[in-house]
Amino acid sequence: MPYMKSVAIVFGIGAGSRYEAQKYQGISHLIEHMLFKGTNKRKSTLEISQVIEGIGGEINASTSKETTHLYTKVPQEQFKIAFDVLADIILNSLMREEDLHKEKNVIIEEIKKYQDIPEELVEILLDRIMWKNHPLGRPVLGNEKSVINMQREDILSYINKFYRPNNLVISVAGNIKTAEVILQVEKYFKIMEKGKVKNYLPAKGNQKNTQIGIKFKKSNQTHLSFGFPGISRLDPDKYSADLLDIILGSGLSSRLFQEIRVKKSLAYDVHSFIQYFNDISSFNIYAGIDSSKLRETIQTILEELNKIKNNNLKKDELRKAKEMYKGALSLSLESTLSRAFWLGNRMLLYGRPSTFDEIKEKIEEVKVKDIQKMAQNIFTKDKINLSIVGPFKEKNKKEYSSLLQELG
Repeated sequence: MPYMKSVAIVFGIGAGSRYEAQKYQGISHLIEHMLFKGTNKRKSTLEISQVIEGIGGEINASTSKETTHLYTKVPQEQFKIAFDVLADIILNSLMREEDLHKEKNVIIEEIKKYQDIPEELVEILLDRIMWKNHPLGRPVLGNEKSVINMQREDILSYINKFYRPNNLVISVAGNIKTAEVILQVEKYFKIMEKGKVKNYLPAKGNQKNTQIGIKFKKSNQTHLSFGFPGISRLDPDKYSADLLDIILGSGLSSRLFQEIRVKKSLAYDVHSFIQYFNDISSFNIYAGIDSSKLRETIQTILEELNKIKNNNLKKDELRKAKEMYKGALSLSLESTLSRAFWLGNRMLLYGRPSTFDEIKEKIEEVKVKDIQKMAQNIFTKDKINLSIVGPFKEKNKKEYSSLLQELG
């Protein structure tokens, strides 16, 4: 991207919470924190951050159910310094006992924080309902007990298994020559040894009955989230699912926004999104509503799902969704950091690079009948999962289970 003044570097590791044994849940995220506690070259979080912020850049990290990312964005002339910092973190983190003890407390506060945010809690509850005892059903952060019990040896063993060159993607975007990037990769990573990377436990989409969970929380709003198991990110019909998501719940012109917020004034925030995994997905619909409007909101959402299943989608609506999809992707790729993430994730999660034109072509191939077929396959009565967080008790579960059976 020669017209940019910045360079973004993303290190993506194929390790996340779904790779963890139950005893060690949260270890991927704990390691992400520990990577910033110091190396031989830079002894503390302060020293690491000062190097990047001192050259006008930013540095951060994130953990998901399937990946861990470390990333930085700096002025293009500072590329070598930024690369040195990230490589140093990955290769030479000290993982000191005293840092581990402190960081456990930090993560426990982070866990408590999300427990206090109902719109986060409702999604945590939904995952637990959908995936039960499977690793996908556990929070990325783990729980207080698992975090407290984590030992330094556990962390080093996990790093040894997953932090290997055959499980690492380095993605760079910005005003930088390819040869310069390759030079840095060879300089730092030629000593890193390959290893056999542990696989994940496959998820099975064999749900047979409606599932519902209610978490009592004294709050001004009730938060609800529907979840339907769907296709994997590697499925060739993925673009049909993406367009279905846009039509239903992305943006102000989406069906759910128009029906629930604009026409019926039931919610301020209503939207849909898809959590993709290598072997399955979760098509989610969230709404934050007045507690007295819960029954009406559930009914309205299910009615909208039935409408799209029953072939009321017009070509013009699909055309607008396609333009929105292509436009949003195009705009996101204007940022060096977004571009680096996108390119890196295509390799890390899909196993191959893709061009924007290739994806545009796939989007254009989707027809109205493909959207309808996707809706019919995903939105079935036996695949409904619903989580509710608000001033309701467990005894209310029967009432709403009956409603789902009646309307689903």
